[in-house]
Amino acid sequence: MKTSIISIKTTLVLLLGILLVSCSAEDGMDGATGPQGEQGPPGPQGEQGEASNVNVIASPWIPEEFSNNSVSYTSFTVTDEAFTSEVINSGTVLVYGRDGVNVVPIPVVFSNKTFYAVFPETLGEIIFIARTVDGTPTFFGVFTDFRYVIIPASNTVAKEGQTLDFNKMTYYEVMDHFGLAY
Repeated sequence: MKTSIISIKTTLVLLLGILLVSCSAEDGMDGATGPQGEQGPPGPQGEQGEASNVNVIASPWIPEEFSNNSVSYTSFTVTDEAFTSEVINSGTVLVYGRDGVNVVPIPVVFSNKTFYAVFPETLGEIIFIARTVDGTPTFFGVFTDFRYVIIPASNTVAKEGQTLDFNKMTYYEVMDHFGLAY
């Protein structure tokens, strides 16, 4: 009787062994997908990428259109749909005047003449203004043309996470920063 119990146990072990060895993952259907595991801890913050000129707009040089008469105030308007409320409220707009050789940031005062630009209530426009400081009539032939650079708020952060002050940069530094043509 002892031999028959041992032989039954041995036979069962052998059968189970054969059964386990002969089964493979391809033989049956896949089980249901288990639940999503917990989110791991956040990794380190990556470094700020290089400056990009994505969405930065540099206008062409715009010929000066001030009055040819001796006046104390003159202006001209340029239309550009890029002057949106978002740009005006949170972006940066830099304006430059060129006298044929030198590029000067606007606003600027020369002698008794002041040059600046404003945004009217009508979106999509910029007004270039020249006026005398004391109200006496004069000619405003200082600049031959003007240009503006529109920088959306998303492009004003430096690598260190600080906001860049483009007003402290020269015209050429701004153009080089964004890879724009002079």
